[in-house]
Amino acid sequence: MNELGREFREWVAARKVEGCTATVPDGDHIVIANEGLTGQVNFYAFDDMPEVVELAVTENASGENRFFLHFELEDLERAQQLFGEMASLLEECHDDDGTHVLLCCTVGMTTTMFAGKLTEVASTLSLDYAFEAKALEDAKREGGRYDAVMLAPQVGFRRREIAAAFPDAIVCEIPARIFARYDGAGALRMLMGLLGDDSLSAPDPHDLRALRDARKDAPAKTVLIISVIHRPRGSSIYWRLFDHFKLVASEEVHKPTIELADIEDVIATLHVKDIDLRDIDAVGVAVPGAVDYGTITFSGFELTGVNIERELSGKFGLRVFVDNNANAGAVGCYVSQSEYDSVTLHTQQVGAMVGGQGTVCNGHLLRGRRGMAGELSGLNWQVFLNAERFADMDLGLETHEELMRYYEEEASWSGETMLPMLATMLQANIAVAAPDAIFLSYDLVDDMNALRGELAKSLPDDLIPDLIPITDYHEKIFLGELALVLQRLTTSVA
Repeated sequence: MNELGREFREWVAARKVEGCTATVPDGDHIVIANEGLTGQVNFYAFDDMPEVVELAVTENASGENRFFLHFELEDLERAQQLFGEMASLLEECHDDDGTHVLLCCTVGMTTTMFAGKLTEVASTLSLDYAFEAKALEDAKREGGRYDAVMLAPQVGFRRREIAAAFPDAIVCEIPARIFARYDGAGALRMLMGLLGDDSLSAPDPHDLRALRDARKDAPAKTVLIISVIHRPRGSSIYWRLFDHFKLVASEEVHKPTIELADIEDVIATLHVKDIDLRDIDAVGVAVPGAVDYGTITFSGFELTGVNIERELSGKFGLRVFVDNNANAGAVGCYVSQSEYDSVTLHTQQVGAMVGGQGTVCNGHLLRGRRGMAGELSGLNWQVFLNAERFADMDLGLETHEELMRYYEEEASWSGETMLPMLATMLQANIAVAAPDAIFLSYDLVDDMNALRGELAKSLPDDLIPDLIPITDYHEKIFLGELALVLQRLTTSVA
């Protein structure tokens, strides 16, 4: 345990999470629990690597997982921020006592019986709904906090006065065909529709919203995630093996260039880590470039045109899935939070003229024709390198080739010069996708106020998404690619 690990452990152990009690079974595990949820902070040490911290929250009643992420402990402030997100979930559970529904009729007798039927149906479906029945006049006199008020058909004509008495509740009349038959399931479906509760809806296999708790419905699988990062001055392969969401092995390789043989070597040498390929259920590979059913169709490095899925599956007999790494990172940004339903991740290496943009729009990852969505290397730079933009720079450059060379060798290493170029790329994304938030992984531009000011030159401030810098791009790729692999394994989505 290093000094950073000791400091974070002490900080977590001293943190007061409302409604929860904290226990420390040993130096590598901290448990924070309330009546509904149990949170765990687990530490894993690896030779010559930063400690890995795992944050997990499990429902006590069902055993289902509500929150899971892991990260390398390299920055105390970032670690505290991530823990704060987990603590917020625990506190929300403490404050949330379910959905309260009031049923009203003339004297309360028939609705008491109907409330019992609704309670029975909700319990069978494991829904956190509480039903109460009162006579109409008693309800008006006593008031109370309810999410919905349901009126029996015989008092439905008094809906307006009940709505005035309960201004914060949804007030509806139970249809006679449902009430007279004591159709609890029908009434519950109607109620959930009015409340916008889609818990009983059939899942869309392409919808990523269910993956915000990626472990909730996912099978227990052993998954290898390989992330390929291409840089102007060298590339890398990072890999991690997860066994039922537990990180069991990880490593990285750095080379001037990355070819298919380098990825094959990662898999072929897993036995050095005592890993049996027969135990691996699937492999997820995140790579730069547009990906179309396993083939890199467009990129600026050596794997273009290679069908990675077919090559790796044929050689090792494994189930393999390949995704663009910016897309995987965007999914990681999406599933690691619940505030935004549409997000974009813009990632760019220092020294690169363009980056990559992954976008999740209303819970769906945008891939586009042949996987081209968000692959910014396809941009025609003549759109940006125009005479007006550089008219006052007096660079002494006469040809387009000279200007391009200047950008590749000098300007692309300057945050001041690249700021307006970044803003232009983001403006295009805002115009097409209009995300709620843009997550940014780009070391040259870390001043979000300056970036917002640049965007404000052409966009009203209220149309500019939230701008969120991230320093854990690798973690987002691993989380996102793991979520995409599990989605495919669970729903058979290609």
